[in-house]
Amino acid sequence: MSVHRSPTNGNGSHHPINGNGSHHPINGNGSHPDGMTDGDRARLAYGDVPTRVCDNVTEAIGGTPLIRLSKFINREGPQCYFKFEAMNPGGSSKDRSAREMLLAAEKEKDLKPGSKVIISTSGNMGIGLAMLCAFKGYRLLAIVDPKISPVNHKILRIYGAKIVKVVERDEHGGYHLTRLKKAAELQAKYPDAAYIDQYDNRWNAEAHYRTTAPEIFRALKGNVAAIVVAAGTGGTLMGIARYFKEHDPSIHIWAVDEHGSLALPANSIPQPRFLNGMGTSQRPVNYDYPNLHKYLDKQHYVSAAEAIQAAVDLARAEGILTGGSGGAVAHVMRNIMRKAYKPSQNIVGLLPDHGSRYTDDFFDDEWLSIRELPISLGCADEDMDGS
Repeated sequence: MSVHRSPTNGNGSHHPINGNGSHHPINGNGSHPDGMTDGDRARLAYGDVPTRVCDNVTEAIGGTPLIRLSKFINREGPQCYFKFEAMNPGGSSKDRSAREMLLAAEKEKDLKPGSKVIISTSGNMGIGLAMLCAFKGYRLLAIVDPKISPVNHKILRIYGAKIVKVVERDEHGGYHLTRLKKAAELQAKYPDAAYIDQYDNRWNAEAHYRTTAPEIFRALKGNVAAIVVAAGTGGTLMGIARYFKEHDPSIHIWAVDEHGSLALPANSIPQPRFLNGMGTSQRPVNYDYPNLHKYLDKQHYVSAAEAIQAAVDLARAEGILTGGSGGAVAHVMRNIMRKAYKPSQNIVGLLPDHGSRYTDDFFDDEWLSIRELPISLGCADEDMDGS
């Protein structure tokens, strides 16, 4: 289905739709992208808004907010929004995929309380599954490596997951292939266990096709020029890409990855990487590489330093704290995409999780120094109090 794009206003303002000088990008009657009027916003500020009642934690997944930026990116460019996935109950966009993949595994393996579930994870997918397994009574075996955030490691333990840690690097200098080898060993040891292969699983992408993408589309009434997503297992990127290309092929899909990753076809030389939650040491089946050109318009690579610096800048400009993959998205929006789109257009970036999970690595001075990443986490204005 094709979606009509409203023309740029003729009053010289940089707001994309309205012609009345208001700052709301979608319509001219003072309402916002989600359909609320200024009066609605005022009531929301005082708590006069319906609260969603959920029967369990699985029902609380999704419905995360779009946040319009006002300071992080030059206002002379396009209207910029972040889909803030940290508002999911498990703290990341992976909750969506974890729910769909576990539901499929329940049907295939006839899981019951006490059944084992196996996952190879760098953190967020494992946390999403651990949350759901805790509720359903399953026993999760989470295969991790030394790159996992210390905070994520602790969260997995709190949920009751059994952590299986590999320490041997694979031939690419990472741990991804080593984790997959361990997963195969555990499947052989526990043949009745459900193995959640997030790299080759249609339900990974289906979760975002059914929920994340429609939420963005409805919130902005289809008025989206471009979306940027961090490349990882391919679930989030491909689910969102397929939905938007089906509904409006003119919408640009951008993918951002870390230098050295093999997730996207533009790179074929693996190198050591620092950012958890994005990039891979092999090409995940989820990307459907023979047909990827139909869904993906732009590919861009960033360094860990660029991603982490953007995350710090975003926190200090907008009060939005995201992790390294979200920082990669923010870097591309601020430095590349804002120059490619008009003030009359809306662009959206997906922030997968919250930066509070990375205070012991990405946002730690010693961790940065050891890896020679030139980022200073000092106070934004160290002289403001005279100290």
